[in-house]
Amino acid sequence: MNKGPVSNFIQHHYRHFNAAALMDAAKGYETHLLEGGKMMVTLAGAMSTAELGISLAEMIRQDKVHIISCTGPTWKKM
Repeated sequence: MNKGPVSNFIQHHYRHFNAAALMDAAKGYETHLLEGGKMMVTLAGAMSTAELGISLAEMIRQDKVHIISCTGPTWKKM
């Protein structure tokens, strides 16, 4: 996978304690997708409040999220 500026920043700066755990989780997520795994995102409440649909739509287009389960009102036209 191509590394973007956020991935490069995290890889360079997130080396210790909880930050290192985030890096380990990101590597696991990447490996999971590269091996053909699928990702499900579960959310409680409405996604529209923080406009999460914008971020998630891009992740769907990039084949990084495959299923979304949300308890509140979710999508407006993207």
